[in-house]
Amino acid sequence: MDEVKQNELQPAAEPPERDFAAEAEALIEARPELRGKPLPDGVLRTALEENQPLLRAFLAHEQRETSAELERLREENRVYRQNAEAAKRSPVQGAAHPGGDDPEADPFLTGFNGSGW
Repeated sequence: MDEVKQNELQPAAEPPERDFAAEAEALIEARPELRGKPLPDGVLRTALEENQPLLRAFLAHEQRETSAELERLREENRVYRQNAEAAKRSPVQGAAHPGGDDPEADPFLTGFNGSGW
């Protein structure tokens, strides 16, 4: 019974201090292109607030960025497809591609470019 009381009186053991140098080295080993560059803002904040290793926080950040870029590209692709389909259905051709008029069939140009000159 005395042992239980002594355990209750002792303060909870503090978690060991993190070795940020080792975490940074693991991150650089996994992503050597980061050497000498600052970490993105959210990576260090996430690592500290959520008590995650730097490598895990960076990989989560990288995955969020990749997902956001993928979603942006999907939306852009959807818009391009929609524009292409609308252009196919359009009864009017754009001014950049005038259709039907053959410049060689123009009588003025035929006479102007003819051998009589």
